[in-house]
Amino acid sequence: MEPHNPVQESARLSIEKIIDSVRQKQGEIIREFLNDTVLRNYFTERYHRELSPVKLEFLKRDLRDLTKAQLDLVQYAALIKQMKELNSDFVPESSDAYFLHEIEAIFKKYTF
Repeated sequence: MEPHNPVQESARLSIEKIIDSVRQKQGEIIREFLNDTVLRNYFTERYHRELSPVKLEFLKRDLRDLTKAQLDLVQYAALIKQMKELNSDFVPESSDAYFLHEIEAIFKKYTF
């Protein structure tokens, strides 16, 4: 049995809090895209094509599924490390690229 180490436990909780903050920010960004108008406008502007009503619904389903899935720790490792080094659970605005990269992967499925 390992000895109880409050310092390690505190650090572990800190990482969990950072991951929770990243997850919350991911959810906020995805919720913005679940608005039909925002989603259609972004998709049209980014990919220069319209979304059919069926594709729109499937895309929204995939985005909702992303909010329910485990956070991809590999995708966000650099961000989590940066936040840990800053000793902050605040997700900087400059981190939006991490979230958009993950969302873009879903969007690309609907560009055919």
